[in-house]
Amino acid sequence: MIKFIVGFSVAILLVIGAGAYFIGIGQGPRNLGIKYTTADSEAARKKVGTEIVAIKPEDSKSDFTLEGKKSAEFSMDSQELSAHTGNRPWKNYPLKNVQIKIGDDGTIEGSATLVIAKGLPYALALGYSEEQVKNAMAKYNIPPVEVPFYVKGKGEVINDKVTVDAQTIEIGKVNIPANIVSQVNSEAKTVLEDIIQKHSSAFHAESVTFANGKMNFKGTVADKEYVIVNN
Repeated sequence: MIKFIVGFSVAILLVIGAGAYFIGIGQGPRNLGIKYTTADSEAARKKVGTEIVAIKPEDSKSDFTLEGKKSAEFSMDSQELSAHTGNRPWKNYPLKNVQIKIGDDGTIEGSATLVIAKGLPYALALGYSEEQVKNAMAKYNIPPVEVPFYVKGKGEVINDKVTVDAQTIEIGKVNIPANIVSQVNSEAKTVLEDIIQKHSSAFHAESVTFANGKMNFKGTVADKEYVIVNN
């Protein structure tokens, strides 16, 4: 399920045209005050229940593969979700410095650094062609840099249908105009639903909701996740 969170982040950068908004981008991502431990990461991993299997590049044509599926129902608080999203073993995982804060009213705040250079192998593993990704990066003039971003809004998934309502998006120090945020919401919905469809043999979201400081998931997840890991 973490791939869908990251997919939203990648969609933001592709839609915005990040090359036009790099003023003051040297700063790190916004601090949301979420601190997590190894115990939070382990607790979240057990809740999801997908076994992570390390593979070597020469052993697979893809550096990310899902296998099997099983029913899952669990909740995660901000610490667990941040730990699980930010502490991934995949070599080409494109997010770091992740913090996700869930409000009592279901508002979601997320901040992280998106490593654009890892966007290509990440997108290829999710089922997109190299041509599609390179065309998108060329269209929006996105260079291979590290981009801090912040998102605040609401969202949910019901029977694999995604609702995205980002209200605030910041790239570096720049607050993105409302008309572009509206476009991002539409494009992110399309991207996320496409990712879900591409992995429907292993993943199904009956419901993903946010309330009372927690993310609540019900559906199916993969039995195993094969990834090329960091050395």
